[in-house]
Amino acid sequence: MKTLNTQIEQWIHSAQKKIDNDSICQADLDYLSSILLSQHIRQRILYIHAVTPSIRSQLIAMSLHEPIKDQIAEIDPDYGEWPYRSVHDAVLDGWQIMQFPDQRANFDDREIDILGYEFILQKLEAYHE
Repeated sequence: MKTLNTQIEQWIHSAQKKIDNDSICQADLDYLSSILLSQHIRQRILYIHAVTPSIRSQLIAMSLHEPIKDQIAEIDPDYGEWPYRSVHDAVLDGWQIMQFPDQRANFDDREIDILGYEFILQKLEAYHE
């Protein structure tokens, strides 16, 4: 499946050629509109627990929540190989940090009911229905 950016880039390339030949028309704009209207955006959520509040810190746990209708899709906690080694790796792959952990003081996660420092990330992706 072509990404939205790829489809728009191809349309622009085609439109530039047609402009050079004075042959661009309403149908070309209608086609661009159909590309844009056929896209839907979904939000993917990634919870990452790290050893420290640094985005380059080693991961302790990860949970991916996919927006799949009538289903729950998560990365299994016993998953052998996580897709990222750090929050920084996830950001380089297009994830956006929505929430940073409280960085005011260190804590011992054995004393409280959370694991490490939690980052919440999102990725907005276009899809076709």
